[in-house]
Amino acid sequence: MVLQNIKIEDFNVLLDPENNFWTIYDHEIPDRIIETYRRLKNELDAKMEKYRSEVDFNTVYLNITERCNANCPYCYIPHEIRRRGKEIDVDLLSDILNSLAELGIKNVVFHGAEPLLSKDKIFEIVENFGNELGFGIQTNAFLLTEEDSDFLKEKRINVGISFDSTSENVEDFLRGKGHYRKVNEVLEWFSGYRGFHVITTITSYNVNELDKIIDYLAGKVELILMNPVRGTSLGGRNLRPDPNVCAEGFIKAVERAIWHTKNGKRITIGDFANVLLGIVSPYSRVLQCDISPCGGGRRFFAITPEGVFPCSEFIGLEDFRQPLSILKDPEKIKTSFANLKGRRVECIDDCRECAFRNICGSPCPAEVYAEKGSLIQKSPYCDFYKKVIEHAFKVIRRGDLGSVLRLERLRKVYEIFET
Repeated sequence: MVLQNIKIEDFNVLLDPENNFWTIYDHEIPDRIIETYRRLKNELDAKMEKYRSEVDFNTVYLNITERCNANCPYCYIPHEIRRRGKEIDVDLLSDILNSLAELGIKNVVFHGAEPLLSKDKIFEIVENFGNELGFGIQTNAFLLTEEDSDFLKEKRINVGISFDSTSENVEDFLRGKGHYRKVNEVLEWFSGYRGFHVITTITSYNVNELDKIIDYLAGKVELILMNPVRGTSLGGRNLRPDPNVCAEGFIKAVERAIWHTKNGKRITIGDFANVLLGIVSPYSRVLQCDISPCGGGRRFFAITPEGVFPCSEFIGLEDFRQPLSILKDPEKIKTSFANLKGRRVECIDDCRECAFRNICGSPCPAEVYAEKGSLIQKSPYCDFYKKVIEHAFKVIRRGDLGSVLRLERLRKVYEIFET
C-alpha cells in the first residue's frame, strides 16, 4: 500500500498520491475503506495514468493578433511581440478553422494579446463556424460596446473579462486608465448572462483584497477565476506575492464566496472548484493546469501568427514553438511537445514525495521554464497549493462541497457505507 496519512487540524486524511483515493477519518480507519481501496487500487491507478497521459484535444486558444491596447506590467507575452503586432489574415484563418474541425476540436477561445483588436474577423468567424464550434473570448473589455455584448449573448459566446481590484487607482494602474469604469459598464451589460465570467490575476497589489473582490462581484457574476500571477515574464515575477500570503488571501476569498452562495448570491472561484474536483472527481477537472503533465499540448494548444504553442503562457519561448503548417498534420501535432509531456511530478524533487502531487500538478511549466531554464523544477507556489488543498479537505469535511460545486452535474461512481 502507498496510502499516506495527513493530519489537518482535528481530523486525518488518508490519501493515495498515485490515484487520489482518499478518506477522511477522526481516530480509526474503517476496515471497509481499506478493503475497498485494495480492491480498486489497480483500476484507479490505470484511470489516473490514462487521464494524465492521453492526448485528447478539445480546445484551442486562437490568438489572431499579437497587438494589445494595454500594457499590463505582468503580461506573459513579451513586449517585443506585442509591439511587432502581427495578425493572421482572413484566408489563413479559414484554413486554420477547417483544420481544427478535422482535429476534432470542439471549442475555440479567442485569446490575448487583445482579441477585440480583430473584432471584425472574430465576429465573422462566429457567424461562419458557429454551428460547428463553441466559442469563447477573453478580453480586457476596453473595446466592448453594448452592441457587441448583445451579439455575443445572442450567439451564446462565453465571455471573460479581466478585473484585478476594487480600487479604481489600482485597477487603472494594472490594467490601463479607465479600466475600472469600463468593467463596471460591462458588468451591467452582461448581468444575468450565464456565459460570463471574470478573471482576477493575483499580485502583490491585490492579494490582501481578494475577499473584497468577491463581495464586489457577488450578485453580478457567478464565476470568477483567481489566478496567481505567472512568472513567465520578469514583470510577473516582480509582482508575485509571497505564496503563504497568497494562500491566506485566496482562502479568505473562498470563504466569502461560500458565504455569499449560502445567502442566495452564488459565486464560485473556479480555481478552487477545480482543486475540489481533483479530490472528489479527479478525471472531470475543467481547468487542466493542475494536472501533471499539464493539459498544454495534450488537451489544448495555442495558435498565434507565428506558430503553434502548447498554451498561451509559452508564447515567446521558442523551444516550444511549432510552425503553423503542423495544423495540416493531425497525427504530428498529437505527438508534438514531447518535452512538455515528459514533465511529470514524480520526476521533480520535493513533488516526488508529496501526497498532494496529483491534486496540485505543480503548475505552471511555462513559468518554471522561463525562470529556471528547466521544466523539472517545482512550482514557486508550492506552499500556496499545499495550504489551498488542505483547505479543500476542510470544506469537504464540514459539508460545504455543494456550496462550491454543482453536485447534480457529477455522477456517483463509488460509494462506501460504514456499518
